Amino acid sequence: MEFHGLTLDKFQMDACDHISKGESVVVSASTGTGKTLIAEYAIEFYTNWGQRSIYTSPIKALSNQKYKDFVEQFGSEKVGILTGDVSINPFAQILVMTTEVYRNMAITDPDSVLDVGILIMDEVHFMNDPERGTVWEESIIFSPDNVRFLALSATIPNAHEFADWISKIHKHNVKVIQHLERAVPLHHNFYLGSGKMVSRNKLKEQAYFLEDKKHQSKAQSKRHRGRGGKSGSKPKRPKGSQPPGHLELVKYMRKNDHLPCLFFSFSRKKCETQAIETAFNMNFYEEPPEEIFNIIDKHLSDPEIEDMDSIKSLRQSLIKGVAFHHAGMLPAGKQAVEEAFALNLVKVLYATETFAVGINYPARTVAFDGLKKYDGTHFRYVDSKEYFQMAGRAGRRGMDESGTVITIVDKWSDDMIDIARLTKEDKIPIFSQFKLSYNTVLNLIDKHSKNEIKQILERSFESYRKKRSGIRVNVWTSWYNRVRTLEKLGFVDGIHLTSKGRFGTRIYTEELVTTEVFHDDRWRKWDDIDIACMGAAITYEIRHRRGGRRPEKGNRFFRLVDSFSNNNYLMRNLSLNGLALRIPVIEYWAHGWTFQELVEEFEMAEGDLIRIFRQTIDVLEQVKRATEHHELKDKISEAVTMLDKEVVSVTFE
Repeated sequence: MEFHGLTLDKFQMDACDHISKGESVVVSASTGTGKTLIAEYAIEFYTNWGQRSIYTSPIKALSNQKYKDFVEQFGSEKVGILTGDVSINPFAQILVMTTEVYRNMAITDPDSVLDVGILIMDEVHFMNDPERGTVWEESIIFSPDNVRFLALSATIPNAHEFADWISKIHKHNVKVIQHLERAVPLHHNFYLGSGKMVSRNKLKEQAYFLEDKKHQSKAQSKRHRGRGGKSGSKPKRPKGSQPPGHLELVKYMRKNDHLPCLFFSFSRKKCETQAIETAFNMNFYEEPPEEIFNIIDKHLSDPEIEDMDSIKSLRQSLIKGVAFHHAGMLPAGKQAVEEAFALNLVKVLYATETFAVGINYPARTVAFDGLKKYDGTHFRYVDSKEYFQMAGRAGRRGMDESGTVITIVDKWSDDMIDIARLTKEDKIPIFSQFKLSYNTVLNLIDKHSKNEIKQILERSFESYRKKRSGIRVNVWTSWYNRVRTLEKLGFVDGIHLTSKGRFGTRIYTEELVTTEVFHDDRWRKWDDIDIACMGAAITYEIRHRRGGRRPEKGNRFFRLVDSFSNNNYLMRNLSLNGLALRIPVIEYWAHGWTFQELVEEFEMAEGDLIRIFRQTIDVLEQVKRATEHHELKDKISEAVTMLDKEVVSVTFE
């Protein structure tokens, strides 16, 4: 079978055959084997039958990339995109969106997805994400029974269980297609420094050798303690030795023909500093190709951004064949790097793990500067699913006979046994992260009877697995806890929603706080800057704070706080420090400060500053759709216009 001029592999043909029969399909196939072709077939099949196709992804960057790909393939009149940041052609036959947007449509406005033929869920293993996984689960639960699913992931160890769950709750056949053989085989290696590269087995041997030395050290310490010596512990790093570094590994890879390399680091700052160090010490071009200068002129020469330190660093790195990519960058910077990397103009790209999600930019080699990451609470080793998601980018189909994965290991501090284990295979199944949000509770009360609510709550993957194991399922404890809170705050009156509750059904970001801020009439005393400041305070996240800047509690701060000081819930749950930190950002922007001046003044990464503006715009647009007050709609429109200047806007070329 051929499709788009390509001869399909058997697993692709099997998946397409099931799609043609009107069945749902769960595809577990290694990275680089061609899952995207199956998605494209599904879109064409349902388009030919006059039904809509929805493609969802876990991150906006992937949604944006897929939108551009589909526009090129199917034409702009047939394709639309909805991400919260942008809405283009929202009633198109082929819609690209983040999973959150689809979930919100399915639960808030079920009629809007009745004509959907197929829902394509890329990177469906994101259902395991502790914070966002419930969105994937709710998207499946709340889809109409006529919708068919195409779930895609590199590995789903419990694919048959996952498929059976979907089949049970939507009452149609769900087939599993597994293809674990990679088109380009991977070789996993570990760099110990000083040019020493070892296999996984050799890594374990090294670990056991050090463990023996540790026991010898303990035995010696016991003898020394009897003679007044100090107690021993594990062997210490020899004097004068240093942990293996990224630069020596790059030199090793260059010498051994392992480039281009996608070099993963779990720190934005390290991505940039490592790229700058490599570009300073190495030059992969005697004469940079003209295409690099064209990309720089196209993306990085805007007067608004060209003098920023990060853009200068990126320009200087690119002309030497080096680049960096992370979420804290300007969109223009990321676009330049992605375009250059896709054209094989970047020999070493330092990136955070978001570069590995969905977007198909493989390299001959994937390297890791270590496998420990900070997950928001503590440092831990990546799990096997995270490792193979990134490692899977090694090896370019039709270009490389094999892909190489190299991890820097510090034998004096790393747990080599743990590293050997997690890099062997991915055994982590998909599991449930279902948890009731207040928005979900409000929409269920609004649209369903108590019996229907019980049936819906029992549809969760967790309930399904418990029932299979003979465990009694109680779906009401969490439900009643949330209902009591909603009753106390005036969102619910008995079995009905109040006007505040109906407002809350359209709010998906901090739904209780946002509704408390904007439902009452306090906004009538606010101008557009006040409204923007309140939106920014709602979306404030502590991790965005940089440089230890103290909150500025000026006149606007005290006036705004006074306007809701009689609301105990807001005084407890809206971050007053966040409000005090965000007010000057919004004020300076409104009063004409340049983006670069804001970056320097508040010591923020450019991408984090854009994120503040985009999140603020997103929550204000939610309020605009939720309110019936035209005066508030007008004020929000003014606030959004003030925030959404060119450098903040999302554009598609």
